[in-house]
Amino acid sequence: MIPKQFRIHIVLIVTALFMIIYPILSERPNTEKAEKATNAAMEFLKLVDSEKYAESWELSADLMKEKVTQQEWVEKLTKARTLSGALIKRSKKNASYSTSAQDSPEGEYIALTFDSKYQRAASVSEHVTVMLEGDRWRVAGYFIQ
Repeated sequence: MIPKQFRIHIVLIVTALFMIIYPILSERPNTEKAEKATNAAMEFLKLVDSEKYAESWELSADLMKEKVTQQEWVEKLTKARTLSGALIKRSKKNASYSTSAQDSPEGEYIALTFDSKYQRAASVSEHVTVMLEGDRWRVAGYFIQ
């Protein structure tokens, strides 16, 4: 039998571990949501990679459309892709789930990070935020580091 003083410590340690680990685990999207969000992001990125910037804007979430006009979107992506060159390789690094995003309404969001390589940019991180809009996942944000 474990002495009483150690049982309290064990309970406190288990409780502390739960408080640390549970939020980390709850940030992971379930498999079905992650797959649908990733497919939406890849469809969007395929348009961007094909220089179909206006079409990628049309495919995006209303939230993104409210923050940037189609003309601004096309201009910014044209400039960014001119500097980086064509895509050589892209691989998904991670995904995290949240029900809130900064300066955005409550909802379901999945943030995806891709490690990418371009002709003139060897190591790039692409961040795509996908949100559930109605019954469809749509890109609500995209930026490159």
